[in-house]
Amino acid sequence: MAAVPEDPFRKTRSSQMTAEWSRFASEAAARSPSRHSRPTRSRTTSRQPSYPSSFTTERNRSLDGLRGVAVLLTFLVHYAGTYMATFRGGNPNVIAWAGWRQPFDEVLYWLFHSHHGVYLFFLLSGFLIARIASSEGFSYARFVRNRIIRIYPAFLLALALCLATGPLLGIPLPSLRDFVFNLLFLNGVPALGVQGIVFNNVSWSLFYEMVFYLSFPLVLTIGRRLALPAIAATVLAGVVFAYGPGLAGMYFEFFVFLFAGAIVGLLSPSGLRTVAASFPDAVVLLLYCIATSMMTTGYLNTAQFVWLFAGLGALLLCKAVDGDGGLARALAWRPLAALGRISYSFYLLHSAALVALFALWWHLAIPALGDVVNVVYLGIIGFAGAVGVSSASFQLVEQFYFRQRQVVPVSTAFSVDASAEGAA
Repeated sequence: MAAVPEDPFRKTRSSQMTAEWSRFASEAAARSPSRHSRPTRSRTTSRQPSYPSSFTTERNRSLDGLRGVAVLLTFLVHYAGTYMATFRGGNPNVIAWAGWRQPFDEVLYWLFHSHHGVYLFFLLSGFLIARIASSEGFSYARFVRNRIIRIYPAFLLALALCLATGPLLGIPLPSLRDFVFNLLFLNGVPALGVQGIVFNNVSWSLFYEMVFYLSFPLVLTIGRRLALPAIAATVLAGVVFAYGPGLAGMYFEFFVFLFAGAIVGLLSPSGLRTVAASFPDAVVLLLYCIATSMMTTGYLNTAQFVWLFAGLGALLLCKAVDGDGGLARALAWRPLAALGRISYSFYLLHSAALVALFALWWHLAIPALGDVVNVVYLGIIGFAGAVGVSSASFQLVEQFYFRQRQVVPVSTAFSVDASAEGAA
């Protein structure tokens, strides 16, 4: 434990930071749904376009790595945002880029504005659900059962932890209505006015996931009956789901990401390879950096960014699935892929780790090192704590599902567990 000069107000500040985190997290979650302001694959001489008979049972580590990137971005959003709201004199949910003058604050704000980590999760889920729902022998009843078994154990564990921890920090228990609606992920519908349970506010995104799980197989079925190609039915449904509720004043534009991922999942292997080969890695990364930076600095609004990022995310998916090139190999880096494996538990529990970090901030900080070094050093500690608790959760309530290994064809050389999607 670092030696810190005696501070008679330390306990008061710790409780204030916990309260500040609570307030910030609640505001961030409330804004999230409605913001407007592998190993390297060996080369082969032939790649069979048919599946599932031509794929292997090896996981696509590039997709796991992309999950790792997504959850790392999500961690940075909440860590940087909480630090700014606590120590830098303003809430980044309220103060835009132009209101932060110091370079250190601008970097923190750029990290805070990495909400596209959740968008990557949506794209990944859309892609993999499309592969499952379009596979031979698909059973809707078995699929829904598997989704419930996949999603709820880790969610319930995180929910119980948050409910048990809240009163210890002076946070009242939710009302019965809010508790029941949170169980159904209806905190993801702003119009209902459901309060997210503190430290578990991130579950708003599970509303989008569950609605997509339940509806996308029906979209394909209805499309077949209307003699619509699968991709055409997906595009039409995506527009309806994202913008239809707008007629009633509700905002669900983030469905665009799920349906964009599903379009990639419905591409033929040859079509997917063509898309991946048409865009050099450097171009994809450059476009990614330009788009996210323009959103951060206010040159793009949310509506514009949603469509632009959906296209860029689709390119990233094609690159990861195809597996060729330096970008796919970088995503397959073992530590990043390992983080991706526990990304669902990490997503649900990283907020609890951050609460503990900020509660202990005055005990761990080393003032002589300065703000920048302390932010990096304590951020690493918070991240390590989140990895630890997430790994325990994965072993306790997720690993059993991964043992029911159901392989989903992802490409002609790699596959992925059906249990791996839905981690947002």
